[in-house]
Amino acid sequence: MDILTEQVNLALDRVKSERDLNEGELVAYLGTDRMTLWRWRQGQYSALFRALIPLTVLVNTPLPIGAAEQATDIRILAPLLKLPDIDA
Repeated sequence: MDILTEQVNLALDRVKSERDLNEGELVAYLGTDRMTLWRWRQGQYSALFRALIPLTVLVNTPLPIGAAEQATDIRILAPLLKLPDIDA
């Protein structure tokens, strides 16, 4: 498991714990589906997510305008990863 996938899983588990959710309830809370959540837990993200998220975290800069609209994984996971404001 790569570092990005590890961090995503930790963030998803943190949300589950904080909100006392099971995996099915987490799916509903995030507004996604079970297959998408499973893919994220396995490290399957959009190319845009893989390219932008690590750079954004390392450089501590906001994501480019429109990135969240282009990729569901960015829109849902970026806030969970405590990234800079994606609307900036």
